Amino acid sequence: MKEKIGFIGIGTMGKPMSLNLIKAEYPLVVYDINLKTMEELKERGATIGKSAREVASQTDVIITMVPNSSDVEKVILGENGVSEGARSKSVVVDMSTIDPSVSRKVARALAAKNVKMLDAPVSGGQMGAIAASLAIMVGGDEDVFEKCLPIFQAMGKKIVYCGPNGNGEIVKIMNNLLAGINMIATAEAMTLGVKAGVNLKVLYDAINASSGQNWAMQNYCAAKAFKGDFEPGFMAALMYKDLGLAMNLAKEEGIPLLIGGLGHQIYSNVVASGLGVKDSSIPVKILENLGNVKLRL
Repeated sequence: MKEKIGFIGIGTMGKPMSLNLIKAEYPLVVYDINLKTMEELKERGATIGKSAREVASQTDVIITMVPNSSDVEKVILGENGVSEGARSKSVVVDMSTIDPSVSRKVARALAAKNVKMLDAPVSGGQMGAIAASLAIMVGGDEDVFEKCLPIFQAMGKKIVYCGPNGNGEIVKIMNNLLAGINMIATAEAMTLGVKAGVNLKVLYDAINASSGQNWAMQNYCAAKAFKGDFEPGFMAALMYKDLGLAMNLAKEEGIPLLIGGLGHQIYSNVVASGLGVKDSSIPVKILENLGNVKLRL
């Protein structure tokens, strides 16, 4: 029989990921502060939990998908949290993108209760979550990873084992460091090219066949920004958070992040301007306004 799974945090990413687990016929118990979303999952076959503790007490594998490090600590180690309800030899899989040091701290606390933990942040945004095509980067004991691999395969296409606890977070943060930089660079290059007189589709097609092509341009920009859609798939505020995690890690390791630091400041300006709730491709809109051009495919 398939493991009974708990899913805590069924928002923009967690909801479609939960639905894919239901499609894969995993028994699912969900919990979120949003009662409406829980009711929607109930209609699709999930059981509703009253707290993180209750979800953990009823399930074999408990997945958490929440915004930041403090949320993970609260939902797992806090009052009425996962650690209070988790059964011996159960597995906690945190799929949030958080500080690696916090992830390791939580893993140690759970290990003291004979509960294993994997950090398994994802890449691919809301579109990837809906399509079950996420890239999932996993840290933790390899035998636990192998046990949970079928669960990951119900939500993603590229599953990468990255090493011990915290390594999944490190890999994800490095990915988003590049993604954020590429998003800003794409916005700058396309704005300049169009301002100088080249049709955007010509520019886009040529770069996509050349060395300047990148995932941010091919996916987020093509699907959203270049259609004038800046409603969130992956919010700019979350990109700012992830670049901040990269800055924290760089400080810990004594590595200067010159371009990464500039990217962090640009997204800081985005958030300070009240645009953090928009899609992470919002730098395209900002550069459009500065260049007085429209980037539309």
